Amino acid sequence: MPSSTDWARSIGTTIINYLREEELNTFRKFKVFAALEGSGNVVMNQGGRGLNWQIRYRNQPVAGNNGETPRVFARQNLWVDAELPYRGYQVTDSIYKKEMLENRGQQALINVAGKMASRLQESMEQHLSKEIYIDGNLAGNELRFHGLESFLAVDGTVNITDGTKRAANAADPFGWPADVYAGVNTGLGAVAGSQLMGVWPNGSADPEYDFYSPVVVNYTSTYFKGGTSNTWADNCVVATREGLQQAKRNDTKESEIDMVLLDRKLYIDYMNKLDSKERILAQPNQGLRAYGFKDVFQQDGVDISTEYAVPSGCGYGLSIANMELRCMEGTLMTAEGPFYNEELQSYRYVVSVLANLKFKSPRNFFKLQAIA
Repeated sequence: MPSSTDWARSIGTTIINYLREEELNTFRKFKVFAALEGSGNVVMNQGGRGLNWQIRYRNQPVAGNNGETPRVFARQNLWVDAELPYRGYQVTDSIYKKEMLENRGQQALINVAGKMASRLQESMEQHLSKEIYIDGNLAGNELRFHGLESFLAVDGTVNITDGTKRAANAADPFGWPADVYAGVNTGLGAVAGSQLMGVWPNGSADPEYDFYSPVVVNYTSTYFKGGTSNTWADNCVVATREGLQQAKRNDTKESEIDMVLLDRKLYIDYMNKLDSKERILAQPNQGLRAYGFKDVFQQDGVDISTEYAVPSGCGYGLSIANMELRCMEGTLMTAEGPFYNEELQSYRYVVSVLANLKFKSPRNFFKLQAIA
């Protein structure tokens, strides 16, 4: 608006130069969605009442044989069922017929009706970027995706001395997994099995002991001794390395972490830590940089970056090969309208999503968190 101190003749004889442009400050490109789409892990036209899949949580038992040892034939159940519902989102708007008639020609500063669907889609994209991290199990989230936090809850820490669960303790580098994802408990030994040697996630365990257990790294633990104090700024390199290595406990290519996304403050602290070490190793046209993102560096060959939707004080190690976005319709976002309502004399628009995230196993992911 013009200043109240403008001379009356200027106000009366000169119009404001209204730029017929709309500043778009909300739309962002999102790293996880880019990686999912680039890897072919966005699946369309899915039917059924929800998602259901079988998880093989144990191996066939193997027995010794000297060539004459009698064989025992017994049926073995190797699977548990996982199940998730489809969930969705919708964003709507409307415009009265009179408003549409007014909003045309030289008097239209912004083409409200003509770009209604694209604005709704941009708003939906902005919202979905946050849902990657949401806990779909929480009360009040019954209509939201099952994001990463749906399987990353902990209950205390893993005792560094004997591997038992105890109240959160700064001496322990790992949280005790304690969540339920797709109907399956993530706790250590919750379904079957035991730790055979050492302290989890180190040592060795029955495959069924931690087949569904993610690694949650307590990055403020005294275990790491990354500096003079037990803070993220001191421990970031060693704590992240612990997550990267422990998340691939089954040593397959499929289990490798593709990227670590940090909240902005953690990312800045990490960069400051690396300044003196000259360790920014990201290569062009690889990983996230291949999708056009430049705020990327590498540790141990894995992309480290940030995204505005990452919850404060947290970081996430993602295995894109173990993630899918499954959609019921032929596109992720479906635009409908305009529909004319004769009674209200208005045109109505909607963009909707019916889908859910599917994580093959929480075992292939990790979280960085200050537990104690």
